[in-house]
Amino acid sequence: MKRAGNLMPLICEPHNLAIAFLRAARGKHGRREVMAFRDNLWDNLNRMAVELANGSFRFGGYHTFKVFDPKERLICAAPFDQRVAMHAIMRVCHPVFEAYQMPHSFASRIGKGTYAAIDKAMMLCRCYDWYAKLDVRHYFDTINHDILISLLSSLFKDQVLLCIFKQLLGTYEVNIGRGLPIGNLTSQYFANHYLAVADHYAMRQLHAPAMVRYMDDVLFFGLERKSLLELIRNYVSFVNCSLRLEMHPPVFNRTSLGIPFCGYVVRARGLRLNQRSRHRYRIKMAKLRLAMDLGEISLTTYGRRVQALRAFTAKAQARAFELNESL
Repeated sequence: MKRAGNLMPLICEPHNLAIAFLRAARGKHGRREVMAFRDNLWDNLNRMAVELANGSFRFGGYHTFKVFDPKERLICAAPFDQRVAMHAIMRVCHPVFEAYQMPHSFASRIGKGTYAAIDKAMMLCRCYDWYAKLDVRHYFDTINHDILISLLSSLFKDQVLLCIFKQLLGTYEVNIGRGLPIGNLTSQYFANHYLAVADHYAMRQLHAPAMVRYMDDVLFFGLERKSLLELIRNYVSFVNCSLRLEMHPPVFNRTSLGIPFCGYVVRARGLRLNQRSRHRYRIKMAKLRLAMDLGEISLTTYGRRVQALRAFTAKAQARAFELNESL
């Protein structure tokens, strides 16, 4: 793949920065930091353009907090001007990242997403007898900075842009030289690209019959268990050695028994919620009811959030479960 160059002038172009501001501010126009930035919008954007162009713009100083959905995660919230800069960078770099992705990759991509990944897995259940499910241990926390920069250097040739990427990576470490901050727009692209290298290896070198990847959750399909086992051994070896990642032991089974994937149990003819998703639904509904009873949220907000929860269960045709939990 030919490396992309001359992207920094496009990133620093006023129109691109203005759109980046609107994207970063979406749904947050009433927040103090957004209003402060907007009060001197063009001065702020002009300053950002100069600092991005000469490489002096600095990232870091995250506000961190933990979420438990479904497991504990540390979220890093960047200051607003940094979020604008990330949108400006990724709006221009998006086509380059996208061109390297393969059709079976579904996370953080326009026109893809969780439901498209599930639909693809359902379709493949009808075509193959066996599946293998894999995922990476502490994926975001263990991504190797040096390897990632090498991979990014194979996509981009703007030295200022690559220096910005290096500076971004230097703002966060779980262990020395490892880890991406969950919450940054750039982290979604970096993490998705990191395993895209393994996608190419699986399809072009191992000739995988079929696969679906949603970030670090990977499904492989095959007609025979023995050949699928051999493929997985080679894939895991590549991920361990070339990307320095550790994978959980793979799960093998017949597709007819259902595949645990993205919060559902996927079968050829339909879906059902897995046990963890049912548990999370109950907890979230209980918290919403309590918040409304205490006056912490309005009836309108309650209805909107319940509707979002039920959209997830509706995909699994879990109406009976919903009714039971509403009683």
